[in-house]
Amino acid sequence: MHLPPAQRRELFSRLAAAVTPGGVLLIVGHHPSDLWTSAHRMHLPDMMYTAEDVAADLDPARWEVLVAEARPRLATDSDGQDITIHDAVLLARRR
Repeated sequence: MHLPPAQRRELFSRLAAAVTPGGVLLIVGHHPSDLWTSAHRMHLPDMMYTAEDVAADLDPARWEVLVAEARPRLATDSDGQDITIHDAVLLARRR
């Protein structure tokens, strides 16, 4: 979900609250580094986020962050060129 920061934090907080103990939260989105590629991602930097940003909003007493990274993958831009883009990937387990 690519929303303005306050709305995004509210949504992710509600998603996290719905996870039962032992369950996992998986959030994947466009990493802000893609703004400087030819992928033609949305050019609204505030609506993009890193997995570390999302992890910082999780209470460490309630969450174990298993993965918080920018995961590269190959894509093709609108000119047919192969490029590498990144997904912000957060995987956390509720304690």
